[in-house]
Amino acid sequence: MAKVRLAVLFGGATKDHKVSLMSAYSLLNGLSPDKYDVTPIGITRAGRWLYFPGSYEEIKDGTWEQSSDCCSAIISPDPLHAGIITIMSDGSTAIKRVDAVMSVLHGKYGEGGRIQALLKLSKIPYVDCDPETAMYCMDKALTHIILSSVGVDVPKYAILERSDMNVIGEKIAEIEKKLTYPVFVSASSCSTSIGANIARNADELRAAAKIAFSHHHTAIVEEDVSGRTIELVVMGNDYDMETTVLGEVVKKFDVNSSAIYTGGFIVDPEVTDTQREKIYAMAKKIFRCMSFKGYAKMSFRLAGERVLLRRVSVIPGFTPESAIMILMKASGYEYSDAIDRLIGLAIDIDA
Repeated sequence: MAKVRLAVLFGGATKDHKVSLMSAYSLLNGLSPDKYDVTPIGITRAGRWLYFPGSYEEIKDGTWEQSSDCCSAIISPDPLHAGIITIMSDGSTAIKRVDAVMSVLHGKYGEGGRIQALLKLSKIPYVDCDPETAMYCMDKALTHIILSSVGVDVPKYAILERSDMNVIGEKIAEIEKKLTYPVFVSASSCSTSIGANIARNADELRAAAKIAFSHHHTAIVEEDVSGRTIELVVMGNDYDMETTVLGEVVKKFDVNSSAIYTGGFIVDPEVTDTQREKIYAMAKKIFRCMSFKGYAKMSFRLAGERVLLRRVSVIPGFTPESAIMILMKASGYEYSDAIDRLIGLAIDIDA
């Protein structure tokens, strides 16, 4: 059987650049050389696209972009090319055809629909969702608006625009009528950890909004819901979905628990049958409503009787210690098998 010609995109001009390098290092080492002909394409922090044929260890330590073997590379939007155009220092070009692309570009430029739209235009199968789905999931305000309209429970929230800073006192007063402190404030369309803060009063809310606006023109203010964080992975398409076992993000390990503890994660945590059924039903509903294909990692909050959606991730981390890989391993997929499954889904769906 012929090898699958796979391009792997990593790096990126975002604050998630280093995280992406770790994902790429794990992914590239997990791909069987007997099954894949791999073309690594790195994007520097400055935004340069480079074909990198060197040692994967250089990706891990961040020195890959200094390699003399690198050359400029772009994904051609022309479906006739079906792949990567490399550009040598003398201006000569070559086309490297690929059968599929797998991106581990974290952050807004990798997860927000831009890369997905380019690959859609090029008609190259890729391990990810549609551009529109990526955009909706990256923007937390849009995610809340869409999913709450179909009955998915999300935290109570309010939206602030950068222009609201001119009347921020009035806007905070409106928010205080709707939400109680503490509240969670973040940039609407960025990674969760970027531009995010807890606010316990009006002064902290004003300061947190300014920080969020330095990353995006829209900020989302959410009720700070305490409770357990439960995650799972959904794979497939809207008519044929597969789910992993559940996992729980924890800070401490209960030695009396019978669950498996792995790197801040409990596999198959103890939840009631009602909670389990609600989580799986909600995950499938989200996958279907957001028109997912391929896969998605979803995070939920258990707060008493409530099951709330926290976040949908379209490109989570891909190290062996990442939640998606822990959950897939617990569901019967070793690392290389999990990657094979996701790549196979992309090629089958786009066939």
